[in-house]
Amino acid sequence: MIATVMATDIEADFFCGNALSAVSFVMRRSRDQSKVVQLGLVVAGSIIIESACIRLMTYSRPTTSYLSCQPVLFFSLLFSQAAMPPLRVLFFISDRLTADIRIIPLLVPLCLSGRVRLAFVDRNMRLSGNVSDRYDVLIAHRNLSQRQTRWLRDHDLPFVYDIDDLILSDDDSCAEPAGRRRAQQQKSIRWCLCHAAAVTSPSRRLLDELDRIVGGAISAKARFLPNPGQDRAPPRKAGSCGAIIWTSSAEPMLAPDIEDVCAGIGDAARLEGLEVLLIGRFPTRMQWCLGAGRRIDWLEPAAYLRLLADENLIAVAPLSQQLPPPLQRFADCKSDIKIAQYDSSRVAGAYSPALPFIDSDLPRRIVGANTRDAWRDAVRELVCGAPESGNELAEGAEVVARRPGVLAESYYHVLAGVAQTAPPFKFWAIPTPEIGRRLEEGFRAIKRQLEPRGRPSAVR
Repeated sequence: MIATVMATDIEADFFCGNALSAVSFVMRRSRDQSKVVQLGLVVAGSIIIESACIRLMTYSRPTTSYLSCQPVLFFSLLFSQAAMPPLRVLFFISDRLTADIRIIPLLVPLCLSGRVRLAFVDRNMRLSGNVSDRYDVLIAHRNLSQRQTRWLRDHDLPFVYDIDDLILSDDDSCAEPAGRRRAQQQKSIRWCLCHAAAVTSPSRRLLDELDRIVGGAISAKARFLPNPGQDRAPPRKAGSCGAIIWTSSAEPMLAPDIEDVCAGIGDAARLEGLEVLLIGRFPTRMQWCLGAGRRIDWLEPAAYLRLLADENLIAVAPLSQQLPPPLQRFADCKSDIKIAQYDSSRVAGAYSPALPFIDSDLPRRIVGANTRDAWRDAVRELVCGAPESGNELAEGAEVVARRPGVLAESYYHVLAGVAQTAPPFKFWAIPTPEIGRRLEEGFRAIKRQLEPRGRPSAVR
């Protein structure tokens, strides 16, 4: 670092000229052009800023010279971090949809900033992405395939495990033949929870419940990592509300209170002259209660977020409080991702008085009860307040904290912390042939068709 106040224009021009010389030298010597670009930017930027500070210090009074040195020190630190080698991350993807909604959005900003180099391994053990000869940390999530689990068991290395639903039951000893595959899945999830170096989840309640099931094995390594919303606030919306949106990634669990909720939403839609936009799978009976509207069975995550950002909507997010105990525990441990996505898209919503929504730290409107009248009134109030009530949500500090770029910093610290506990590792595996996977899926489809008819299938 150059920090002399006696520098001249000749010295400053010398350092500026050397920026191009340094980049040219590296280009002749290096085979990795991506590193050439990164190093070139670091060298050129650092030297040009230094030379500019030299000029300023040359013509400043002594009292100004000290202040002029501060940008030099700041940019020196900034460029030294940019020059640090990226964290080489290997992601075992078991569920593409969950990965695209929850994990990938946090890794993309880190990849774009050069702090992470990311490669993927799918359920067939096929390697893709930015492949490295060694990796610093491994990410696993949800229910790994048998081959992914076996590879982890065979290699004694620390990894980060992410789980976003209560997919582990209290009893994983499914002994009947029909439950053999489920038993394997349960054992894999339990093993990952117990052996991961860190366990991340978007629900504190879910972490507590999982810790109870595995006998306190994850309390010390549990990390709360909320689900992200939009990466930036969309333009403010104007005009009247266009539709009531209800999104469900899985078919909603029917219960008496949800039937009342549907009736209340349908009443409000008819009184306000609005259609109900359903995205996902919904029972026919539920659709009939809600009335006329659009039905979209499936949207890619990116297309779904664009729809929320572009359309003038209000949202409803019912969740039953009258389910059988196992299903109620599952529902209670869900995350507040709907609030994060709606708030960040300038969409005001009404939410059931259910634990995932009550536990959230995001601004939201909790309906007093899952009754027909309460939901009818809540939806009508949202219509009256749209779009201003939604516009204000996206600019709150709590919502901004859910942007992927912000959450990425927390995730990076988890990954880097685990990476420091062991040396880099290699990955090698022979991918499962595509024909083998198709045959396996075909056998399972035949089994599903035969068993409901009372004809036991021999396919296992």
